[in-house]
Amino acid sequence: TTVNGGFTAAAGNNTANDNVTLGGLVNNLLGRPARIQQTFIGNLSDNVFLPFRDGNNVTLFAEQHKLNQYNFFFQDEWKVRPNLTLNYGVRWEINPAATTSGGEVLLATTPIVGTGAPVSFAEADRWYDTTDIGVFGPRLGLAWSPDYKDGFFHGLFGETGRSAIRVGYGIAYDTISSFQVTAAAGRVPGLLVTCSSTFPFTTATNGCTPPSNTTVNSGFPLTLSPPSITPSSFLTPPQQVFSNAPPITVFAPEMKVPTVHQWSLSFQRELPMGFVAQAAYIGRAGNRLFMAYNINQINSDPLLASFGLLRQNLDNGCRPDGSGPQSTDRSCVNPIPAASIPLIGRLTAAGLNGASFVNNDTVIGQLNTNAAGALAERIEDNTLALRLRPNQQFSTITYLDNSGASNYHAAQFTIRKRFSSGLGMNMAYTFGKSIDNQSVDPVGAASGGGLTTTTSRNPIDIRNFREERARSDFDRRHVLTIGSAWDLPVGSGKRFFGDAGSVVNQILGGWSINGIYNYMSGEPFSVRSGSRTSNSAHESRADVIAPIRAQLQEVPSVAGPLVFPNDDAFAIPAPGTNGAGRNIFTAPAYWNLDLSFIKIFQLSERFRMQFRTEMFNALNHTNFDNPRDASSGSPSILSNLFAQTCCAAVAPPSTQTIIQTGESARVIQFALKLQF
Repeated sequence: TTVNGGFTAAAGNNTANDNVTLGGLVNNLLGRPARIQQTFIGNLSDNVFLPFRDGNNVTLFAEQHKLNQYNFFFQDEWKVRPNLTLNYGVRWEINPAATTSGGEVLLATTPIVGTGAPVSFAEADRWYDTTDIGVFGPRLGLAWSPDYKDGFFHGLFGETGRSAIRVGYGIAYDTISSFQVTAAAGRVPGLLVTCSSTFPFTTATNGCTPPSNTTVNSGFPLTLSPPSITPSSFLTPPQQVFSNAPPITVFAPEMKVPTVHQWSLSFQRELPMGFVAQAAYIGRAGNRLFMAYNINQINSDPLLASFGLLRQNLDNGCRPDGSGPQSTDRSCVNPIPAASIPLIGRLTAAGLNGASFVNNDTVIGQLNTNAAGALAERIEDNTLALRLRPNQQFSTITYLDNSGASNYHAAQFTIRKRFSSGLGMNMAYTFGKSIDNQSVDPVGAASGGGLTTTTSRNPIDIRNFREERARSDFDRRHVLTIGSAWDLPVGSGKRFFGDAGSVVNQILGGWSINGIYNYMSGEPFSVRSGSRTSNSAHESRADVIAPIRAQLQEVPSVAGPLVFPNDDAFAIPAPGTNGAGRNIFTAPAYWNLDLSFIKIFQLSERFRMQFRTEMFNALNHTNFDNPRDASSGSPSILSNLFAQTCCAAVAPPSTQTIIQTGESARVIQFALKLQF
């Protein structure tokens, strides 16, 4: 149960809004909540909505979903020769479709889109169907240590045991999260219904009985009676305008098991002075990956011809319907009459005033920004006659299927010096590239939370997934990590001042310096148009009309650097189009240096004191993020924050436990430890 109330105060003359504000204040003083809202759970077995309380127990939404997994594996190792070892095995996975122990699995009885037939929900055995009774994941690994006695290969591989060549291949599988099933269940029409009543509580929505007690001191919490309507009455939703229609989440009828192929090849060589070098190639390919998108995408294509005519009237100084000039200071030249614009006639035939509809300020704004997708949604929000939605029973239909695909290729180079003579170090460099068509696990999207008009992780147009294939949102082309630990050769028994006395040794000896340097090239990002030119549920990407490269630069009066000086190189795409490619720009690089200084004081044979000085982001270097993720920035060309990267929420990996959020400045911490 939710009880709402509140007030604000502002200087100035009394307005209509002040009356509402005063009413809220009076309600608070008298203990009268302004509104009561309550969600009820449907019991489809008895076809009733359950009360908020059953005796002393509160009714909870507990679906009790079941996801059974059965995994078996076999593995063996065969030493073919003293210098050749073969590892092989197989994993057998059985992942039946999710079900519900309570039995309330409800699925659409007809295809959710495409047939035109009304969609009803009925009980089923499982939340999705799968024909995979079991999937097999082989594993294969080979390790070979060359033992050439002479010649070129002896020089390349060295003595026996100095080199190793390793090859690996395997197949892994993913499973559906129970959260996705819970989210789908929570959006089935009839399982949950929300009632609300506003003061003075004479009526309530969805057939609920308003409360009899109208003040908090009459009893708290105030509760509504369960709806008089039945859960089954929701199972075949009527066709409704977009804003009134319910959203749902559904699975593809035959979900497949996402498959990831992994392979690698590496060459490792021991070098003089304790160094070991390795070069490796790593590959990954993801097939049939989980993907989430709005399959009920509103189609703006039928509007494009009329959209162009309406926009032409605007460009000629006329009102969109061609009935006259836009304003008294403009003239209307060569207007296209309303009778020649099909959309106006179709809207009028649907019972709307077509001319008034297109002359509305909101529509004019959409025309000026090529927002054909936004106009299509506005039409679907006012009439069903144009049938721009595939299924007008629902608003957003979050559809989960196996449309996802990805691949990754990388060359990895490492060189490591084993700690000896007071020095150890490690350097690793990766040159790689990740490509996919959606860079997000659709767990959050299953509830609709991941499908927004702005996120780069959702398809611009579900009718053309090929436009989404690009560098992954998390792709880092270059990654370099260098770490070292160095005990300074100073003090008793060391190279310098080795015969120093105890006092000098306590000052100069026992020092060590450690450091970690990280460098990563920037993540890719897309520049958005700020307008829904094609898909009503997603902003399109901006057209690139001039050569430009993302790079940090200072602009007067703007806090922090920008990746673009202005938006001159970009334009809003034409109506019905989706703009430039995905992730074609690269954000600023990231680098960080952490240092630590350690001093050991040998107090006695049993006791010693360790003093540490640790510096995170030792050089106090600021890392700016891309506009997509910056705390004050936007990749939209219509935003006042376009291209800004200020104050990015990026913390160096080594400081995550110290600073959880925010761009970390230099942090210095001291520690003193007694060891015995």
